[in-house]
Amino acid sequence: MTYPWYYNETVTLNVDFHDPKEVEEYDERMGKLRNVAAEAEEIAEDLALSPDSTVWEIGTGTGECSLALASRCRRIYATDISRAMLAYARRKKEERRVNNVVFEVGGFLSGFQPECGVNGIVSQLALHHLPDFWKSMAFKVVSKKLLPNGRFYLRDVIFPSDIDNYDSFFAQAVEGMRARAGDEMARRTIQHIRKEYSTLDWILEGMMERNGLKIVKKESEGFLTVYVCEK
Repeated sequence: MTYPWYYNETVTLNVDFHDPKEVEEYDERMGKLRNVAAEAEEIAEDLALSPDSTVWEIGTGTGECSLALASRCRRIYATDISRAMLAYARRKKEERRVNNVVFEVGGFLSGFQPECGVNGIVSQLALHHLPDFWKSMAFKVVSKKLLPNGRFYLRDVIFPSDIDNYDSFFAQAVEGMRARAGDEMARRTIQHIRKEYSTLDWILEGMMERNGLKIVKKESEGFLTVYVCEK
């Protein structure tokens, strides 16, 4: 059932991920910034994946993570709110001859969700698109879809609560991004801080725990934090 007060996940902030040209540029930027093979190895270990595991990735983007994890599990359901992103991801799937990844339109709150429970759920750099109330609703969905003892891997921009001077913290993050990825990514980082919905860690952690997700790992590096939770 569709309710008129539900948050519209298809509205993107700062970047138009429905534009095929922007999607191609995004994929190129991420290729320079990320080590996908190393990420997939870490995620597979944190989720304790086996050849029989099923995984749901929410916010798959151009599909790199799901395609990299495909050899580590039985099936992956990879969802995104952008049809342009998914079209790009499906082309990669065909080129790489990967048969156990299913790409579908959906987000945390709407669209495709696996019918059966899954062993692991992955979300990277997608949750911050939701305001806080809707993050809590997203965690409720995650908890519902995880099988008992299933694990949730979250990697996102989450603001630490123990910072004395946030202006200095943000300035360092922006300049660090400029050094790694250039002026355009520094500009996007500023836009993220100003307009997007990253949350303080203690608030986010409370949401996860209230939805039956026990935090078993937390690692922060600069602007990014990884949580691994167990149902």
